Amino acid sequence: MILLDTRSLDHPVPLEMAVDAFKKLTGDEVIHMIHRREPIPLFEIIMKNGGRYLSVMEDENLWHIYITRSPAVELEHAYV
Repeated sequence: MILLDTRSLDHPVPLEMAVDAFKKLTGDEVIHMIHRREPIPLFEIIMKNGGRYLSVMEDENLWHIYITRSPAVELEHAYV
């Protein structure tokens, strides 16, 4: 799992980091992004490029986003 903790970063750095990591994903790799908000524009990019995601709100300012290209990965199981 690739961890991207972007909570302390300002826009557009978290989006750029996530897109860059997404481009490099291979096989069953999963990105776990920790963010202070739900990055809707990122989801659009992921979906347009054959990826999948799971977004989980832990609290108002803490989101866990799981991203993969693999149809075989069950993202629900990546979230602990």
